[in-house]
Amino acid sequence: MNIKEIVDLTNDIVQKYYQNDIQPFLDHVDEKILWYGPANGQFLSGRQAVLNAWADEKHSLTFTLGNVRLDNISTHSSYCEVLMSFPVTTHFPKGDHITVNQIIHITWCERKINNEIVPRMLVVHISDLYHQHEADNIYPVHFNEVYKGYMPITQAENSKQIYFHGTDSADLYLLPDTIIYAESIDYGRHSMLHTTSGAFRVSVSTTTLEKEYPEFLLRCHKCHLVNPHHITSISRFKVTMSNGKELPIPEKKYTAFRKSVNERLFEKGSLCRERKPRIIKQELTV
Repeated sequence: MNIKEIVDLTNDIVQKYYQNDIQPFLDHVDEKILWYGPANGQFLSGRQAVLNAWADEKHSLTFTLGNVRLDNISTHSSYCEVLMSFPVTTHFPKGDHITVNQIIHITWCERKINNEIVPRMLVVHISDLYHQHEADNIYPVHFNEVYKGYMPITQAENSKQIYFHGTDSADLYLLPDTIIYAESIDYGRHSMLHTTSGAFRVSVSTTTLEKEYPEFLLRCHKCHLVNPHHITSISRFKVTMSNGKELPIPEKKYTAFRKSVNERLFEKGSLCRERKPRIIKQELTV
């Protein structure tokens, strides 16, 4: 069993599932599948039970996925466990939105069908992690209050996920417009990507990131790359990011950096949303 292919397949199936294209999921369901859903009592046994459940499923919901992390372990030459975690926002017809952190655990196996070895999902376990209320220790007593007022994940219309390999062997699929800045770590060998949904250690250097993704990463310091669209202010000699982090700018590169930021923000066809020139001018005034 090719682990990388299974990881990519898992990501592809889940992405399409949340685009309301469930056929790839149904195509890979094993005859003996066990499905454990996130809701109480949501248990299905066998392929036919899954097909029957989805045949009756009708809704007008849409979804937005954030950054995705996949961990895997091969328990046997023909079995693989994949653990997938990501934030997902559900958009309701009346305009309400709820965001939860979701974990999907899938056990893959190999089956021989029509003399061909194919991957099939043997176990699917889905759980939703709630954001803990300060008054809760274990059980979500304040569940409704926790989710009240949640905002949906923002995502550029043409933004596509970029694959990274984590230093802890995780497979990461990150949205470019969620990356706030990149930090050089491990003596320059690796990078820490600080995003709107947390920090991720990736096994590439900031030098490589700068070369491969110049459209949304700009160097402000030898140890840091920033996403111009997450800059809230620039002053002598530092840049403040949307998460409140202040990063240094070398004095000799200060003027050139400010100029590059303005050029990137006004550049057409950027991966990130364009902002109004009037607002940008105010933000970058020293």
